[in-house]
Amino acid sequence: MDGRKEKRISRTLRVLLSSGGQPVVAEYASTENVSSSGARVRTDRPWRPDSRVVIKSSQGDLWARARVVYCQTVQSKTLQSRMFVLGLEFLALTGDWMLRA
Repeated sequence: MDGRKEKRISRTLRVLLSSGGQPVVAEYASTENVSSSGARVRTDRPWRPDSRVVIKSSQGDLWARARVVYCQTVQSKTLQSRMFVLGLEFLALTGDWMLRA
């Protein structure tokens, strides 16, 4: 399990990621993998490690408050632009992200 507490499942789910603070910063993103305690999310902009975010499924029935554990830059395979991947640790959540993702 690569030193993780729980197994992650490779799933793509469109989500809305927001800062939850003022001013509100938000963007649509997609998960790469999920577990019951966190997710790896691909985004268009960098997010500061240790910041708090709200992640909500595009269907609107799943949401979580999370902490950004890391933010890594990756090169887009189809575009000539940079993208970012975030490691998120869920702090509070509704629903089962493992089943629904």
